[in-house]
Amino acid sequence: MRYFKLVTPFGDIMTRNFEIGADLVNPLASEPVLEGEWLQLDTSYHATRFINDANHVDAGADNAGEVISFPLFAESGRYDVQALKKVPLLFLHGFEADSHLVDLTNLYIGAPLEVADIEFPAGSGVDRRALRLATGTHFVVGYVTRLFTDKVRFIRTAS
Repeated sequence: MRYFKLVTPFGDIMTRNFEIGADLVNPLASEPVLEGEWLQLDTSYHATRFINDANHVDAGADNAGEVISFPLFAESGRYDVQALKKVPLLFLHGFEADSHLVDLTNLYIGAPLEVADIEFPAGSGVDRRALRLATGTHFVVGYVTRLFTDKVRFIRTAS
């Protein structure tokens, strides 16, 4: 299953490759990153899912939306990603995309979206960085343009 699909032509978007831990790109690992999962950059300029130690910004479930994140743009299991341990992130410019990595609760057309820790798939016990309705003062990463029963289409505002 594809969890993330661009609607915007790819030529209008800028990706950038960032190093990442080998355990996160191994498709046989217990919790590999998924296409469309939102990753952040650590102080070493490496992509990561969570940063929850004393030396970094706390980006736990309560304040994941306070950290700038970028969506992963690589299918699970790609050989180049596994070999180089680098992942392409959609880094600059706006785009429109469909994402299954979303909490659809209370979403509506035009709703602002933030990045949050969401259990995906539901009931798996695995938290992933995904989209949900923006609340409070968290970064808004996009706006809902269409709702489906199992995914959302959204427009990412230019970063």
